[in-house]
Amino acid sequence: MTDAFSTPAEHAFDHPEIEAAVEAGPSSLGDALAGVSIEEAFEVDDTVSRILAGGFKTIGLQFPDELLPCSVQVFKAIQKAIQPSGAQAYVLADSTYGSCCPDVLSCLHLPADFLVHYGHACLTPTDALPVHYVFPRKTLDVEDAMVKLLSASQDELVVPPSEQVEGGDSAESEKKKGIVVVWDVAFDWLAETIQKTFSAKSPYPISFAMIQRPTSASVPATERGREKAPALRSIDPPTGLSLDECVIWYIGEEGRSQLNLQMNHAGSPLFAYSPSSRSSSALHPHTSRLLSRRLFALHQAISSDIFGLIVGNVGLASSKELLQQLRHELKKAKKKSYTLSVGRLNPAKLANFETIECFVLVGCAEGGVVDSKDFYRPIITPWELLLALKGPEAGWDPSKWTLDIEKVLEVARAEESLSSETETKETQDSEDDDTPQFDLVTGTYRTRKFFNNGQQTSSKQIEPTQGMAALTLRNNDFTLSKLESAGSNYLASREWKGLEARYGMDEPAVLEEGRSGIARGYEEEK
Repeated sequence: MTDAFSTPAEHAFDHPEIEAAVEAGPSSLGDALAGVSIEEAFEVDDTVSRILAGGFKTIGLQFPDELLPCSVQVFKAIQKAIQPSGAQAYVLADSTYGSCCPDVLSCLHLPADFLVHYGHACLTPTDALPVHYVFPRKTLDVEDAMVKLLSASQDELVVPPSEQVEGGDSAESEKKKGIVVVWDVAFDWLAETIQKTFSAKSPYPISFAMIQRPTSASVPATERGREKAPALRSIDPPTGLSLDECVIWYIGEEGRSQLNLQMNHAGSPLFAYSPSSRSSSALHPHTSRLLSRRLFALHQAISSDIFGLIVGNVGLASSKELLQQLRHELKKAKKKSYTLSVGRLNPAKLANFETIECFVLVGCAEGGVVDSKDFYRPIITPWELLLALKGPEAGWDPSKWTLDIEKVLEVARAEESLSSETETKETQDSEDDDTPQFDLVTGTYRTRKFFNNGQQTSSKQIEPTQGMAALTLRNNDFTLSKLESAGSNYLASREWKGLEARYGMDEPAVLEEGRSGIARGYEEEK
C-alpha cells in the first residue's frame, strides 16, 4: 500500500546505486581497474602475504560506503587464504569518524591486530595498530599533466638556467627556482612513471612527495618520547632549496586533499591538474579567502572562555598527547574545557552543548577543518587555539598554519619551555587583571571569566560558605573579582531549568520485582 505520505514497500529492494556498484565490480575502486579481477584490484595476494608474515590473527577490512558492494568477494578471497593459519577477517563499514582515516575504535572493539584500509586515505599516521593501505587506481595522462602544469606555472618560475642571459631582469630574483610534485593517492600506482617523466622533462630542480607504506604500526608516543611519529608522506623541496623557493604541483581532483595542501602551504604558489578535465589552474589566489574565514573563527575563539575539545579519531598518532597539552594550556589561561567524542560531526550534535562557546577539533589532515556555517559555534584547529590563547596582540602568520598534530605539539612544547621563566609573573598579572577585553567580532567590551578548574589559584582564595554562587577574591588593589563556575552560571541564566523538583512532597514508591524472561515469553506467561 502506498500514499502521498509513505514510501512504497518495493523501495526497500530497489537500490540503483548499489546495483551500479556491483555491476562496476573492481572498477568502482578506480577507472584504471576496468576488466581486472577482484583479487588483483584489491591486492588480495599482497594483503595475505603481509598477514601471514606478521602472524596476525584478527584482521579488520575497512571499506568506505562506495566499495561495500565488493566487500563480500574480497572478504571471501582473503579468508580462504588465511584460514589455515587460524586467522579471522572481519568487514568494517560505517566508519566511526570518517572513511579517510583508519577506524581504530572499531578495531579495538574486535579487537583486531591488523587493519586493511581500502579506498581514499588522508595518510595521517596512527600508532594503535599496523595498517595496510589499498588505494584506488585512476587513469592519468602523465605527459599531458607535465605540459599543462609547466605552462600554467611559467610566470611564477625563473627563466630556466639554459635560457638565462647576462644582466637579466631583476624581477627574476623574486621568482621560484624549484618544483615539488604532490599527487592524490589514487595516482600513487603511477608514482614511478610520474617521477621518471617529470624528472626528464623539467628544466628546474624537482622533488616528489612519495607515499611511504608502513609495514608495522608507529611506535606509540609513550615509548618514543618526544620523537615525531613517522610521516606517511613528506613534502620536501629539491636539494639546496627551501620550500619557500618552490612552486607546488598537485595532481588530482578538487576535494579535501587539495584544500589541505592549499592551506598548509599558503606561502607557496600552488597549481593543480585535473585528470578528468585535462586542465590546470592556479589555486594560491584563492587561499587568502579560505584563510580569512579561519581568521574570523580565531577572533571568535579569542573572545571565548569555555571550550570543547572534540576527539576526531582516537587512533591518530600523538592525539592523546596533544589533547593533554591543550587542556594544560586552557587551564593555564583559566579557561574551562570539556573533552567530547561525538563520532561524525553534525550541527545537531554540537548544538546540545550550549554552554560551550568554541569547539576545537583534533582531527586528521583532511577532516580537521570545518568551515560550514550550519554550526551554532565556531570550530577551530589546535594551532588556532594556541594562537587564540595569546590574545588579540598575537600575530597571524598564514604561512605557519598547520593541521599536523606533531607540528602543533612541537610548537606548544617550545612555547611552554620559553614561557616557563616568566610564568610566575604573568600568572600573577592575569589574576589581577579585570580590565574589560575588546571583542574583535562584536566591537564591544566584555568581561573575562576566570575558571579555576577545581584547583587553588591563589593564596588569596577564601573558603566558600554555603549558598555562595561564586568564590569572592580580592586583588592587590582591594577590588572584588569572581571566580566563575561554568555549569552553575549557565543554569542560573536559563529560564527553564528542567522539570519541577518535588523533593519530600511525594510518598516513596514500593520496590517490586519486575518481569523476567524474554519478549517472546516471560516467566508468568508460560
